Amino acid sequence: MAFPICPRLRQAVGRTLLAGLAIALSACQTLPYADDRTTPPVVEVADASPAREALNARTYDAAVRWVTRRFYKRDFGGVDWAGETAERRAAAVAQPDDASFYGALNATLDLLKDPHTTAVTPTRYRERLRDRREARPVIGFGMRVVDGQYIVTEVRADAPAAGKIQRGWRLESIDGQPISEGLSSKSQPEHELIFTDADDQSRTVILPEVDLPPHLGDMERRADGVVILSFDYFAPATRDWFLARMRELVEDPPPGIIVDLRDNGGGLLRAVGATLSPFFAERQPYAYVEYGYLPRLPDRTRPWRRGYDGPVAVLISGASASGAEVFAATMQETGRGRLFGDRTRGAVVASRDVVLPDGGELGIGVRAFRSGRGAVLEGVGVTPDHEVALNAADLRRGVDPVVEAAAAALLKQPRLVADDANPG
Repeated sequence: MAFPICPRLRQAVGRTLLAGLAIALSACQTLPYADDRTTPPVVEVADASPAREALNARTYDAAVRWVTRRFYKRDFGGVDWAGETAERRAAAVAQPDDASFYGALNATLDLLKDPHTTAVTPTRYRERLRDRREARPVIGFGMRVVDGQYIVTEVRADAPAAGKIQRGWRLESIDGQPISEGLSSKSQPEHELIFTDADDQSRTVILPEVDLPPHLGDMERRADGVVILSFDYFAPATRDWFLARMRELVEDPPPGIIVDLRDNGGGLLRAVGATLSPFFAERQPYAYVEYGYLPRLPDRTRPWRRGYDGPVAVLISGASASGAEVFAATMQETGRGRLFGDRTRGAVVASRDVVLPDGGELGIGVRAFRSGRGAVLEGVGVTPDHEVALNAADLRRGVDPVVEAAAAALLKQPRLVADDANPG
């Protein structure tokens, strides 16, 4: 069975790629990715109507049934699930509209204290599916929020922002609205953005919206030869992108590779295994999914005939979750790569997604999970080998101290021989 490992956690903000339709600075994903799911229909009903109440009832009851049957903690973490859901039902069903109903439903799901078990509205679910597989209006730059400042850290080369803004600039406002967490902006032909550049000079930039395809990842070859690969979700499309880049790097090996997972929120377990495979000379266990009393059979990598045997570093942060934590733990446990940055989120449970009667989506944590060496990552996270903190002053100068620390370490590390690539 192909489990998604936390496909859409409620995360702390990391990078944000500005898009014209929804400039949501609190979003956990920064780049859209491909997805081949069929978009479910949205059931349209009038607000505060009997039809709305009936739809709320069907959706609430379906969500409760699914969680009751499938939630991986059979004691629901000590919560009286049956009693709480029954007590809260009337208030949730009486909500007059989509947003308030899902607010009430998620308040009930939050009792489980599981970030994997959550629901999204039909409209948001459709938007997310669209963003993963279709061209959409984008401005095209990414930010990292550090010390309360929204600092440009990437500019998409094929987007309107290319050549007009630079890394290190601080975003101050968009369309006259000061930047703050949760800010959103409606789609329009162009946007006015005000930045403060690295020399503390104000810059006003007008950027149009342009329809661009989903952006799967970035590869950068530094002046010192070290290559940085970054992507934000483990899915078939990002897996294929990553493996294509790795084939190129096997043919022209760099002195080291940095895999930047600081904004990666997880994805499909098999995609995690596939992205690990080029780094190991032999099959390597990377995950155990718990199936009750059945024997634990690990998922293993499938090594390439000729993989990459050079030094590897993995960048992690508090926004790295689920599949990203599995990848990082495997590299650390086997000694194949060193980790730089901050402790990961500690949200690693196999989950299942369900389409609700109104067209919304319910995610449920369904299986407990362990790393390839048997470690529990849920609620614990992965601690880096080298803790390196970001600071706004460095980013304003266009310097990423986590990347610099990793690159310096890689350049001092000798190349592996085949037997060293799988120390266990």
